[in-house]
Amino acid sequence: MRQIVTVFLLLTSTALMAGEAELLVYQVKEPGVDNYVSRILVNKRYLRLDEGGEPDAGYTIYDRQEKKIFNVDPLEKTVLEMNPPAFQPAPPADLDLEEQVTTDPDSPAVAGQQPVKIKLQANGETCRELVVIKDTLTGAVSAMKELYQALARLQYPAVGSPGYTENSCELSEYIYAPQRAFLHGLPLWDVMGGKQRMLVDFKDAFEVPDDTFAVPDDFER
Repeated sequence: MRQIVTVFLLLTSTALMAGEAELLVYQVKEPGVDNYVSRILVNKRYLRLDEGGEPDAGYTIYDRQEKKIFNVDPLEKTVLEMNPPAFQPAPPADLDLEEQVTTDPDSPAVAGQQPVKIKLQANGETCRELVVIKDTLTGAVSAMKELYQALARLQYPAVGSPGYTENSCELSEYIYAPQRAFLHGLPLWDVMGGKQRMLVDFKDAFEVPDDTFAVPDDFER
């Protein structure tokens, strides 16, 4: 695991003095694919998401200040730049969103916090179940919420088009309320559909190379 966590892509790019970042590492299980690692690095300006742990794998940079998303492909030497619209869609009247929050006083504390169980529902259907802790890596939690809200703004214009999903859970989690998963704290365990994410490592001050959050200048956009 340590070997996977410390893999960094050293690319020719504009160097940014990153210094330290908050680190989250999730083990991900989903049907039809081998288990893989999802690593998230966050500082005040950027979020970086690496999935798979391979040195030549693509990664995503989210510029929290400019509200832009960059998908970087080192193999193809390309960068896909996405500019989410400013409009954040609100849930329609016929989408009833509810949540259940429970605590288990017998569960062991994590980082000094008591885990809380969250069940997210849409129109009476359970969409997502999480175990979270409060007041831990709050910067990373906020950045993830910002990223998924930005992705929702990108996808919203397709709602109502032919073939688009009418599934209440997918609409709530990907379009109208993606922030719900991060409102109660840091997810330790996150299950949605057949996909399961389990936190296996985290640090509030993880040293990173200077170019960790850089978008390569010499890649085709």
